[in-house]
Amino acid sequence: MSERPAFTIDRTVYPMPMFVTFQVTDIAAAEAFYRAVGFITLATIPGADGTPVLVHLRRMTYQDLLLVPGEPERGSTTVSFAAGGQDLVPLAAALRAQGARIEGPTDTPWFTSDLTIHDPDGNRVILTSPREAELAYAKEWARENIEGDFVVEN
Repeated sequence: MSERPAFTIDRTVYPMPMFVTFQVTDIAAAEAFYRAVGFITLATIPGADGTPVLVHLRRMTYQDLLLVPGEPERGSTTVSFAAGGQDLVPLAAALRAQGARIEGPTDTPWFTSDLTIHDPDGNRVILTSPREAELAYAKEWARENIEGDFVVEN
């Protein structure tokens, strides 16, 4: 299993402004997989027969993932989360050592490093981290090259 990330996981119940729901064939296996990625189990809701019908996972504040039993369509769902300062290289190595399908970390044209994690059901989670060493250049580049209604903080 991977080391626990340095950030603190908020265990409070709050209105979630965004979350993703993954259908999985084996809730217990998916839950164990996401624990290795750094999620905790916040809550489990049992069905009438006592088996889980929903497992609520959380990695950081507003990084909520719901697992529900079902027939997933491989590769149909992707969600991106901020890495929150977690070093993606050792996480990738730890997950690869467990046999997980991982891509990256890969540098993007928008000045992040992304780690793509494929769960056993074909759902994808991308952990993304800004490339801190290029932050000043990235801000200047954005001011000069990107059009839109946004603000680049100094």
